[in-house]
This record gives sequence, structure tokens and C-alpha cells, in this order.
Amino acid sequence: MPPLGFERRVLDNGMEVYTALDRNTSNVAVQVWYRVGSKDDPQGRSGFAHLFEHLLFKATRNMPEETLDRLTEDVGGYNNAFTADDVTAYHEVVPANHLERILFAEAERLGSLVVDEDTFISERDVVKNEYRQRILASPYGRLFGLFMPQMIYQEHPYRRPGIGSIEDLDAATLDDVLRFHETYYRPDNAILIVAGNFDQAQLDGWIDQYFARLSAPTGPCPPTTWPSPTSPARVRRLSTPPTCRCRRWCCRGRRSPTTIRTGRP
Repeated sequence: MPPLGFERRVLDNGMEVYTALDRNTSNVAVQVWYRVGSKDDPQGRSGFAHLFEHLLFKATRNMPEETLDRLTEDVGGYNNAFTADDVTAYHEVVPANHLERILFAEAERLGSLVVDEDTFISERDVVKNEYRQRILASPYGRLFGLFMPQMIYQEHPYRRPGIGSIEDLDAATLDDVLRFHETYYRPDNAILIVAGNFDQAQLDGWIDQYFARLSAPTGPCPPTTWPSPTSPARVRRLSTPPTCRCRRWCCRGRRSPTTIRTGRP
């Protein structure tokens, strides 16, 4: 398999840019990754990074709501995003001749997001309904979404549910949103990736035009790394009663004490 060829550069404002040319496609993919995830949710605001992912699809100073959908879906492409423990990423795929529009839109989301009280409340309700559907209504939603992270991680913020809780979402305010955007959504905390069919010189010019003009805040970006997660386990010894004579699989071959590890005492 041939090596994956790409070019990397760093803009003066600290934004990392990776480009990978592929002449075998008529499309282009654009991704913007931010080094902020659910582990960076403010105290008492679990689910905030995920909530903010929703808000970034709303209006900017130069784009009304749903503009990104029109720029992608109306030309046969698509857009989406996801929030993980460590990152939040936004991605689009469109025909190559629409690349400039997507770069403009992503720069707009980074540099001039507009969120008012009505939009904030509306999207908060959307996330709360997602919580009810994915966590409360799903047969194993509480197990995988809430209980397992809390069992696996003891002190690390990975133990907090990425989708948050109804209580923490209700406690969030518009000021929290604006502060979160100012803190983490900045060029020196972002990575731009463009892959597909494009002219490299033209692409570099568009990136300079739309992204290089964005200024990074004067203060340093808060650290987004934590010590490696640990899960100190308590050892608990279990033994099958000597009088047990059942032939069920759960007791078969377990006549001697069995050691298991659990994260809880």
C-alpha cells in the first residue's frame, strides 16, 4: 500500500493545516477538529461540549441558520459532527467545486458564531430529548452511558457522561456558552484537514483568506490534557459453597476460591 501523502503547515495564528491531494475523486472532504471534548466540560456542566457541538450549526454574523445544510446537502454532499472525550470534530463532503464555500463556512463558525437566548434554549431542549432517548429510553442506555464509565474511571473526567445530565443541562446559561466558545474555539486549538481533488496553490490561498485572518486570543489556551486514566481495583474473593452440586455453567469448575477485580469496594 503506498504511503499516505499529505502536506502540513501551521498558520501564524497557531492553526494546524493538513492537506491530502487525491485526483481519483471528484469530491473533497473538509474536517475541523478542536482539542476539546467532554472531559473538558466545566464543573457542574457535564454535557457542555456536546451541547456546544449542536450550537455550532446555528447562525454566524454572515450566515443564517441552516446555511451549512444548504451548502452541503443541496449540492449532493453531507455534513455532521461528533463529540468525543478528547475532541470535537465537524466534517463535510461536497463536490470539489464547492470547496471554497465550505472553507468560508467553517471559518465563520470558528470566528463569528452568534448564539442568542432563544437558540440556546431550543438546542438545550434538543440535547435533553437526546438524553431521554439514548440514555433513559434505551434498554442498556444507563449501563453503557452512565454506569460503566463511572465504574471504569475513578477520578479521571472520562467518568462523566459525555451527553451530560438533565440537571447540568438545565443549569447551563448563555454566558456559559459564550465563555466556552471564547476559551476553546480558537485557531491555536484547531486542526483543519482537507482531502480530495483540489489545486494546492488555490487551496492555500483560500485558507490564508478565510482562516489566517482569524486572530488567536492573547492568553494561552487552557491545557486539555489530563494524567493517564487509572482505575484502581479492589480485589474481592468469591468461593462456591462446598455443598453446591448444581451442574449449571456458572458453578461448573469453580470449586476453589475465585478472584475477581472490581472498581468498587
